[in-house]
Amino acid sequence: MPKDPIAPARRQPQQTRSRLTVVAVLEAVPRVVQRYGAGAVTTNRIAEIAGVSIGSLYQYFPDKRAIYTALHERHVEQVRSRIEQAQAERDSIRNFAGALVEGLADVHTLTAEVHQLVEASIPDSAEGFRQALQAVFGAVLDIAEPRPGTERMRFVLPHLVEALVHALPQQRAPFAPSSAKGEAVRAVLSYVDSVEAAPVS
Repeated sequence: MPKDPIAPARRQPQQTRSRLTVVAVLEAVPRVVQRYGAGAVTTNRIAEIAGVSIGSLYQYFPDKRAIYTALHERHVEQVRSRIEQAQAERDSIRNFAGALVEGLADVHTLTAEVHQLVEASIPDSAEGFRQALQAVFGAVLDIAEPRPGTERMRFVLPHLVEALVHALPQQRAPFAPSSAKGEAVRAVLSYVDSVEAAPVS
């Protein structure tokens, strides 16, 4: 995603204490949302929940957009790491898809409201995730044994995984988060199994 040339510069923490301040600020955002609601998020409230002074917050984040950008950057790194881990299971599309959904479900833990705040500030965030999924599924399917249904999976799996993992933070499912993750994995594997079991036409 190209950087916005008019976005305020963000000071990068160098010392351990500074890095802890940045982490505290980022981890405070979902807590502010849970306590006050997404519409009431302010830098003052974030600083209060984080246990830092507003001056310390502004040293690293000139405004809320800078905070949301940092949350997005951290999320991107977490997603990239989980994708790389899942690629260790690329001996079969089934194993890879299951490992990928497991990993991505674990990093999509922010509340839906926080995701909406980040996406509003970083309009291309969802598209970047979609492209990453399409690329990695394409790469794994390219090295898999050719079979009927491969092109269907190339199209369906990225969209299916994206929809499921982005739905997990909604917290509206009638089961616990751990069960929701299991249901997401089961849905993806059921699709893979149904395509691989389809008779050759």
